[in-house]
Amino acid sequence: MLKGISPMTDDEKERRAAEIAAHLKERFGWTVREASAIDKGWLNVKWKMITDQGPLFVKDYHPDRYKLNSRPERRSQIEKTLQLQQGLSGAGIPCPGVYAYKGRFIQETPSGLFYAVLDWVNGSSAQAGCIQTAQMYELGVAVGRMHRWLGAVPPLSKPAWLPDKDAYRKEWQSNWEQAKAAGDTVAQDWLRRSQAAVNAMDFRIFDSIQPGWLHWDLWVDNILLHEQGVAGIVDFDRMTMAYQEIDVARAILSGALQNGRLKTEIVRAFMDGYREHSDSPPGMLVRAMHMIYLIESIWWLRTEVRKESELRGLLGRFVEEMHWIENHFAALPDLLGSLE
Repeated sequence: MLKGISPMTDDEKERRAAEIAAHLKERFGWTVREASAIDKGWLNVKWKMITDQGPLFVKDYHPDRYKLNSRPERRSQIEKTLQLQQGLSGAGIPCPGVYAYKGRFIQETPSGLFYAVLDWVNGSSAQAGCIQTAQMYELGVAVGRMHRWLGAVPPLSKPAWLPDKDAYRKEWQSNWEQAKAAGDTVAQDWLRRSQAAVNAMDFRIFDSIQPGWLHWDLWVDNILLHEQGVAGIVDFDRMTMAYQEIDVARAILSGALQNGRLKTEIVRAFMDGYREHSDSPPGMLVRAMHMIYLIESIWWLRTEVRKESELRGLLGRFVEEMHWIENHFAALPDLLGSLE
């Protein structure tokens, strides 16, 4: 997925943290007293920086992952997501506020380091499949409110993704050729199963859905919790316009699937909260699972994820979720229909 891109060394991280701290002093007037790296995510470096004005969250963008210096369109896209996140925070939806300087939400140091600075949120992430009932209800409320607020955001000219069988087949074929060339019989088996699942889909179920802005990365690492609820939804970098039902499927799989079982009481709690603020039309959950499978099976069910040890440890959970959808494909209407 990110072949050829190396994580930053510890020395490089420390050097960049010192440069960012100096830039925060110059730009915002904050004195950084302590910086602690947060071991979450992939390649980008995240910091908790203790300042004279309190704790802050700083995201240092990896120079090779986003190439913000050479890809102004990518910088503008992330600026837009950070602006929307600040709007959501201002509307009282639980997510950290984002600090801007002269209207810019991504800061650039004199040497060309790019970073964003956000409010610190006290909370912790759960293990996948281990979000509790009360927390899942509050997450449903937060996501429902987020989707309703985003419904007023002007749309892009076209969605970033469409449920397109031909596009799936093209990407599937590329993954198949890579697995075959690598002699990876396990990934080939994954891909055969994936092809069968998609061939069984009735793409007419997508005809009635409308595109909208969504978070598009609602898994447990991006959901900070306290004992009874949600402290904050974080990491909006991938926010774009596609279909909001994708967020629903991602949150449910991440929060309620444990040891091969989807905990229906946890799913019901999420949907009860979600419906208080956003619509849940008939067939929504099945359609959402189909959409997330079309997208994410292409990402995770491939030889690179299986072979690369660093990716395997990080992404194995997503492979498990894709297999769960495959294994329960025919039963999804019965499993999910009463929960909408």
